[in-house]
Amino acid sequence: MKILVAYDGSEPAGHALMRAGQIAQRGDAEVTVISVVPLQASGPRSAGPIMGGDIEEHGRELDEAIAKLKEAGVEASRIEAVGHPAESIVDEAERGNFDLIVVGHRGLHGVQ
Repeated sequence: MKILVAYDGSEPAGHALMRAGQIAQRGDAEVTVISVVPLQASGPRSAGPIMGGDIEEHGRELDEAIAKLKEAGVEASRIEAVGHPAESIVDEAERGNFDLIVVGHRGLHGVQ
């Protein structure tokens, strides 16, 4: 089984990361952690979209995620992506033929 887990350093992402690790520990599973630097719409004078996040910060978050999984006895690889987070996660999941995508819960309900 191939598991893709989205991680942004938040508490919900941490829960998703640990859940993916638990699933991996139960069987023969490969875990890959993805962090997506979002793009923001460009301003009137800009030539295109601009990054809405810090690439170095996302790299540190990925290092943190990999270390947490390693502490739990799970080896993982990483993907650093830039773009719309949901679209980038789905694109990477399709490209890598992942069987499961694990993401954190933001706590929004209903219309939110």
